[in-house]
Amino acid sequence: MKRICLDPGHGGEDPGAVGRSGLKEKDINLQVALKVAEQLIEKYAVNMTRVDDEYVSLSKRCEIANQSKSQLFVSIHCNAAENTGANGIETYHYYASDRGRHLARGIQWGLIALTDRKDRGVKEAGFQVLRGTVMPAALVELGFISNDEEEKLLQNEEYQVACAKSIVRGIEEFFDRGY
Repeated sequence: MKRICLDPGHGGEDPGAVGRSGLKEKDINLQVALKVAEQLIEKYAVNMTRVDDEYVSLSKRCEIANQSKSQLFVSIHCNAAENTGANGIETYHYYASDRGRHLARGIQWGLIALTDRKDRGVKEAGFQVLRGTVMPAALVELGFISNDEEEKLLQNEEYQVACAKSIVRGIEEFFDRGY
């Protein structure tokens, strides 16, 4: 059985970005990650870096993923910007990871297709959870919590389910294509 490690970003004393209504990124990240896990659990072994509102350091997240011997790693986040008009979805992979790029592309494509949000593209980055994991990894930004419209979407159950389905589709496509 293939193993997947899901990483709901932030947690505990680290709320991540906070929207104008007080919505905390850490809460959305966990809600969506749990929905992804629920959809994956029948076909895959799922490991999570956290399952409740606890702080887990970036190095510990990498350690959890690497020790789980997962075939891939997905970190779930919400974006934020000083410009409250910034919007859309983007997905990152580590610079030199061709397989990570394929994973990120599949997730990004699914998110744009199912949510109809602005496509900010697939990007490269050196985030610690991307460079510190030994398996293909992607970090997804589900929308801007700093944007009033997207903040409302991020707390909407239907939007969260659509995001979770999209992430699952991206994971399944990654494995189906033999990456």
